[in-house]
Amino acid sequence: MKNLFLLLLLNVLSVGIFAQFITLTPAGAGGDDSVVLTFDATQGNGELVGASKVYMHHGVITSSPTGTAWQYVIGNWGQDDGIGEMTPVAGQPNKWQLAFTPSVRTYFNVPAGENIFRISGVFRSADGNTKGTIAPGNYGWGTCADNLDLYVNLNNANYLQINAPLTDESFIFQGQPITISATASSPVTSMKIWIDAGSGYVQRAAVTSGTTIQHAYFPTASGNISIKFTATINGEDLEIVRQHSIVILPTSVIQPLPAGVQAGINYNAADPTRATLVLQAPGKSIAYVAGDFNSWTTQAAYQMRKTPDGQFFWLELTGLIPGQPYVFQYWVDGTIKIGDPYADQVADPWNDSFIDAATYPGGLPAYDHPEFGVATVLQTGQTPYTWAASENAWQRPDINHAVIYELLIRDFIGDHTYKGLRDTLAYLRNLGVDAIEIMPFNEFEGNESWGYNPNYFFATDKYYGPKEEVKRLIEAAHQEGLAVIMDIVMNHAYGTNPMVKLYFDQAANKPAANNPWFNRDHVGQYQWGYDWNHESGYTQAFLDRLNAYWIEEFHIDGYRFDFTKGFTNYAPNGSVDGFDQSRINILERMADALWDVDPDAYIILEHWSPQAEEQILGNYGMKMWANRSYDFVPAVTGTNTGSFQNLNTTTHVQFFDSHDEQRIAWHALNESLANANYDGRDPLIAYERLKLAAAFAFLSPGPKMIWQFDELGYNIDINFNGRVGNKPLPWGPDGLGYYEDPLRRYIYDAYQGILDVRRAMGPANLASATTNHKFTGETRRLSYDMSDTDLVLIGNFGLTASAINPAFTQTGTWYDYFSGETIDVTSTTANRNLEAGEWHIYTTTRLSDGLPNVVATYSNPVTITPYPFTQNQEITIRFDATKAFPGETAGLVGAAKVYIHSGVVLDPASNDLVNVVGNLVDDGVGQMTEVSDDIWEITLTPAAYYGLTEDQEALQLSMTFRDEDNTNVGLGFRNSVIYFNVESDDPFITIEPAAFTIDDPITITFNAQRGNRELVGASKVYFHSSVDVTDTTTPWNTGWNNVTGNWGQDDGVGQMTQVPGQPNKWQITLTPRSYYGLNTGDVVYWIPAVFRNADGSIKGTGTPGPIEHGLIHTSQDFFLRNQLVVGTDDALHAGLDFRLYPNPAKGAVQVVLDGFEGDYQLQVLDLTGRPLHRERLQLNGFPNQQHTLQLGSMPAGMYLVRLVGDTQTVTKELLKW
Repeated sequence: MKNLFLLLLLNVLSVGIFAQFITLTPAGAGGDDSVVLTFDATQGNGELVGASKVYMHHGVITSSPTGTAWQYVIGNWGQDDGIGEMTPVAGQPNKWQLAFTPSVRTYFNVPAGENIFRISGVFRSADGNTKGTIAPGNYGWGTCADNLDLYVNLNNANYLQINAPLTDESFIFQGQPITISATASSPVTSMKIWIDAGSGYVQRAAVTSGTTIQHAYFPTASGNISIKFTATINGEDLEIVRQHSIVILPTSVIQPLPAGVQAGINYNAADPTRATLVLQAPGKSIAYVAGDFNSWTTQAAYQMRKTPDGQFFWLELTGLIPGQPYVFQYWVDGTIKIGDPYADQVADPWNDSFIDAATYPGGLPAYDHPEFGVATVLQTGQTPYTWAASENAWQRPDINHAVIYELLIRDFIGDHTYKGLRDTLAYLRNLGVDAIEIMPFNEFEGNESWGYNPNYFFATDKYYGPKEEVKRLIEAAHQEGLAVIMDIVMNHAYGTNPMVKLYFDQAANKPAANNPWFNRDHVGQYQWGYDWNHESGYTQAFLDRLNAYWIEEFHIDGYRFDFTKGFTNYAPNGSVDGFDQSRINILERMADALWDVDPDAYIILEHWSPQAEEQILGNYGMKMWANRSYDFVPAVTGTNTGSFQNLNTTTHVQFFDSHDEQRIAWHALNESLANANYDGRDPLIAYERLKLAAAFAFLSPGPKMIWQFDELGYNIDINFNGRVGNKPLPWGPDGLGYYEDPLRRYIYDAYQGILDVRRAMGPANLASATTNHKFTGETRRLSYDMSDTDLVLIGNFGLTASAINPAFTQTGTWYDYFSGETIDVTSTTANRNLEAGEWHIYTTTRLSDGLPNVVATYSNPVTITPYPFTQNQEITIRFDATKAFPGETAGLVGAAKVYIHSGVVLDPASNDLVNVVGNLVDDGVGQMTEVSDDIWEITLTPAAYYGLTEDQEALQLSMTFRDEDNTNVGLGFRNSVIYFNVESDDPFITIEPAAFTIDDPITITFNAQRGNRELVGASKVYFHSSVDVTDTTTPWNTGWNNVTGNWGQDDGVGQMTQVPGQPNKWQITLTPRSYYGLNTGDVVYWIPAVFRNADGSIKGTGTPGPIEHGLIHTSQDFFLRNQLVVGTDDALHAGLDFRLYPNPAKGAVQVVLDGFEGDYQLQVLDLTGRPLHRERLQLNGFPNQQHTLQLGSMPAGMYLVRLVGDTQTVTKELLKW
């Protein structure tokens, strides 16, 4: 009851807060009244504040007071055409009105007698790109649904609701009744059913109490009737009238199936004026063919014959014009209208009009019957495709070691066509891949899609072009040496699929229990579309025919089957995650049938099942997808958890990202760690680390996969424009320019080189080699000892220089593939030093003369002490001329004078320098001091040096270096301008008060200028958060159980407020009890939090480790600690310093003490203040005194390390992973 009361309280608060989001005038208006609707754009998400125009895309709900099915819709989404345009309220900015006059009914043209329960709507900008909405929930004016559609309630105190019939027509057989029923909103004193069959209304049923009435009507002939319901409710007389059409169906003619035909369209090879249509529809009563050839009517001549076993209906069409496309459907049992499940072309009345002639030359057949839904096309006399002779000699690459390139045609090539992809095959061939895996291109719902919403499985999707172009594409790919793998979905189908529609329970909105192909309910917890029943012989026969069709008709080389984990009817406790022998049997049966057609066809499964099950399937000859992002992303970002072990398995196609994962380049550029001289988020560094990851991935044997444009460092967020929305191209006139960017082209060149090495060595040879690999840690290694050429790959994934035993297989001469240099190995185990991000491919045979500039080791010629620093700190900038790039000059090694030419960046939206100091002449401004050979320094305080005013906050320092007459220069890595971030003077996060109860209002302030600074300049910042009410040192395991916030939604929930005068600081004030729905007695120990932009594509975070008020976890999440431990620390006395490193730590941590002298106690405490460890230290006052603190078996979590002396107590937070 307590929780219920709290929920009701929250709902009341929500209604109070947002009561004026929508207002109806007059209040309590009904569907027959004149109504004015007012929208306040300042409420809710506020996205339309300041809009010059606001539209309401709107309709009405006629089904029930809580219905959501829009009817009588007005508006053209995304069009600025005046339809639904609202009027600004005079003198009230950001308020907009729409008048429904002379009544709601007349405005929407709703027939008299039809109930109007709600107005449905969406407020949008003129172009439809922005919506004004509110958090889902119930409000005083109505409801905001989970999809953010709005439903405004109208007054319906007394009403009648028709329960049956719900359609405008009934198809029945002679002697069958039609059920007629209605429900009243309140008990009636009279309710009647009247029917007019042509001679006037006749009363058929009556009640004088209750709320329901029903009648079974037995028509004697086809025709139209008028049904009238009358009732008296609370003294009000009501009447509803419905027109209804009745068709009494004839019986089917029973006749065997002609010889040589099967389900689908059967063309007559001898007579192109004939075709036989066969529909498999067991248990159905009657079927017609309707289409262009009979004006879309049910005619006796087009009634299909029914086979004696009741399995099939068939009809031979005659008089067809050869070469002419005909659009047609099967009309089954009067109400079901479907296309042919086996047709190779679909006619879509909603989407085909958006496919232009450039995409589909010759145009699509006209079909404008949205009332019938999706149809299909038959065309006799088609010219068979003539395959090139090269197809006879085609040999598929060995799938055990193939490198596969996954792509989505829509986002890969600007014209999104099969032809465009064919013209781009050379790009993929030159890259060095063996196969392309094309995301689903059989017909799917809509045009813009990933394709995992299939409806017609034998048709190519027309948004990419005609079916002939698919054949040309595959033929050309084979000629380039590329296999073609079809990504196909047989886990589920969507609602326009003909076999879903043929047996569908409309009332339950799910497949009927007697559907031969689909389960009535989803099996297991993963649910998309409608669930294929893979235990059914009908489904198995369909799948076998489908697999054979694409192999035989299109020369596909194999399949990647989407989510085969769902190929089961076994889900104990509602889960399909466990080992499942029945699923193994289903897949092995499918594989056998496919391999009977083509013994060498590839079968790749997206399976995600227990290792034991996947091993069985792998041993059977199938391949499983294996997502290794959990190993590669930490390596690339510098956290260096995870392992490269088992990269050599041949049963799994391994990858570090796919269409379902965030890009590895996105992780690198947004989440990488940094230190004073090496920031993994810097593109110059990140690009080199991406190459390093690719080397370890692709120089391991076994099948591998590349997701499109990884070879260009594509880093667009997966949620950009929605997860499955269009992503910008890397090339072309409207593209991102990646392909034209030399630095990104170097990534392509590196991939190309790595795959060249893979090909030269032979992945099968690598698989049989003697190995001495190192799979974990900052430095890693692959070492192959083979009969001919040996290979060693070494790399440093750390952020600082480190040494590694390269495990060379022999002494003597080795060749560096990318540099072209030779090295003389005198010891196979002598350590080699690697800078951060440095890597090398060494072979005992020269494989290249080097690829200049493709791979380079990052070095920064500048160090700044201290680092990080603020603009008000004195800093020393040290320049090492030997590490600088010279541009197109001789460089600054040996220069007599060196000047720093520098400025600051103030605008987060650009890298433009302001307050530049330096005149490019020998005037002493910016002159540095040489402190040793080619090492130059200058000491300055940024605020003073660059003349910053009190209200200016520097985001970065930018610098280059020159000699006295600017003849020679010193630049950063790859001749870049050098930038250093300037820390804000203020903390990353503050909580006021720092210690609080659940009833205390607290203010959390986020400083976007700290950490990765990704939210600097953001227009909105959201606080996505939870509370942890458990006393724990590992809140990342328990903390996310009370989430407030809707990720990626710009709905106002958790939206922060910009601090006045400080554009990069954001605040939110909340009371934990009400904000998180807590109970009396709850204690907040931690607040897990993520700070994000409006759409969730960008997060503000920092380097994992302790921060004031908590920590940043390796997940990049913040965990903010309620200051439950009350301790007194003294300010550090002058000359003293206390540091912990590494922090976070694993096994041991170094306690570094400067200047402490005398007896001290070193304590380790948990966050409640409970001591876990104590020891005495005798300190001598020297700098850099070090003591090793063993963390032992202490579990991962946050701890306090406290140094206690007679006159000084100081505490540091320590994070143990």
